[in-house]
Amino acid sequence: MDLTNERVTADVSTLVAALRRSHFTVALTGAGISTPSGIADLEHMSPLAGNLLSSEDELKRDPESYYHQLQRTFLHGMFDVGPTVAHRELARLEQQGLLQGVVTTNVDYLHELAGSVNVTNIWHSFNENVCIDCGRVYPVSVWQQGGVPRCPVCGGLLSPAPAHDHIGRDLAAVQRANAWMDQADLVIVTGSNGYYDYLNDHAEVIQINPRPTEFDQRATLNIVATADEILGKVGKMVDSN
Repeated sequence: MDLTNERVTADVSTLVAALRRSHFTVALTGAGISTPSGIADLEHMSPLAGNLLSSEDELKRDPESYYHQLQRTFLHGMFDVGPTVAHRELARLEQQGLLQGVVTTNVDYLHELAGSVNVTNIWHSFNENVCIDCGRVYPVSVWQQGGVPRCPVCGGLLSPAPAHDHIGRDLAAVQRANAWMDQADLVIVTGSNGYYDYLNDHAEVIQINPRPTEFDQRATLNIVATADEILGKVGKMVDSN
């Protein structure tokens, strides 16, 4: 008897039942959901790569080097590897009416690339790219054009919003996240390291994470596994019922 497999099946059944009885479900995601795409979390990201999102200095000093590092660190995972199983399953849950929103501290825009619509990006995302000369803002498609992206109006360099804002929180996104969390009766936490941790007192919290986190004590169920494994099984169970 495979007790581990039985436990996973039981946990997935519990999660699916919670999804079906919930009136307002929010997924709270962090870096762990994107690591299968090859995007490292901050703990494992090189200092040079981390600086890409905290300062425009390197962009201004050596644009070609900056964009080359950006390609290796984020853009390859976003466009060449693409969204993970977990990203795609969360998008499907939204389309099926079982998930009302995603709150994420990630900047990689993978939730939207997977098809999610109701997403609030606490730290901005690569869908906001600011011309450092004229201030015009351009969408994520600028990163698919190759070379050094520039503002088509004034020719200025484009800075991803997280770097332009020095990894500052998007206050409008935080307000939207808080409003969703106030409504939530179920919160699914996965890959989060606690950079955003607002949870209302009445929500049921189910966490999916192979490692302990600060949400362990708050969660009513801790599923010790990866988001891809569990949400992939959730999708199959939802489809079969």
